[in-house]
Amino acid sequence: MEQPQHKQIKQSFDQNPLTEQAAAWFLCMQQGDCSDADLKAFEAWLAEDEAHRNEYQQYVRLWQSLDQLDHKPSRSSRKKSRLTIAWAILLMIVSGSLHWLTQYEELITTSIGEQHQIVLQNGTIIDVNTDTVLRMELLGLTRKIIIEQGEASFKVKNEPFRSFVVHSGNGTLRDIGTEFNVVRRGDRTTVAVLEGTVEVKLNNPAGAMKMLHGGQQLTYSSHDLSDISAVDAESTVAWRKSRFIFRDTPLDEVIHQINRYHLRPVRLGESQLKALKVSGEFNAADRAGLIQALKVLFPLQSIEQDEMTVLLSER
Repeated sequence: MEQPQHKQIKQSFDQNPLTEQAAAWFLCMQQGDCSDADLKAFEAWLAEDEAHRNEYQQYVRLWQSLDQLDHKPSRSSRKKSRLTIAWAILLMIVSGSLHWLTQYEELITTSIGEQHQIVLQNGTIIDVNTDTVLRMELLGLTRKIIIEQGEASFKVKNEPFRSFVVHSGNGTLRDIGTEFNVVRRGDRTTVAVLEGTVEVKLNNPAGAMKMLHGGQQLTYSSHDLSDISAVDAESTVAWRKSRFIFRDTPLDEVIHQINRYHLRPVRLGESQLKALKVSGEFNAADRAGLIQALKVLFPLQSIEQDEMTVLLSER
């Protein structure tokens, strides 16, 4: 007895990339003649990894969107038309002719003091700040960014059939047509939304989740999400113009920011100096000017010591 076509597809794609696996399972489910064994295997595949579920949902959304292409034909005609389109999509994936469904991965790093801008084919802009490491993955219907350290801002152009996902630390960020900024420092990530909406979800069994809208921000770690607070948009993205904008910022945080941009570090020689608060706008690229400004704001002196500059109280 000839084996059903959908089973042939399923078996041939079991060891293939995720995009093809999801497409094969999707078409298998649309056939409507799956056996109990097929359904159990499909459920096991979905349960195996969140990435499987996410990729499969992309095809579900694409399938639903095809209803909007033509409302005149009968329901059966539309279903036949949609299934024909779905098969065509699968064939294009297999042949590699659908360029935006191909797999692409790139590691992007910026050294201390360096910034970089990436413009994706659909017009999405990613600005990468100094001392940052991120990986960009374009796989199937998903565009994914993994921030390993540092800071990046995103101006995302919405695509109906493709999601844009950012992973940072123990959290996943999803958006639709949004501008937002992400800073990762060790286990903590701060997400500030300038426009649009971002879903922030922790990648743990509890799966705590919050929605951020334009003008809102929060910070999360491995196990908790902070309360939502207001964004100071001007200071959040001042780095894109090589500026620092500090508003009652503790001096130790100011020093941390300076050291992100310059190879020769600045250190505080006395612990009590950490609590001093700094306000003002400064040129991030002018190290000497930054140190001089701090010496004007506070009674400080600077000493060049080995490979660093030490700030001390003026005596």
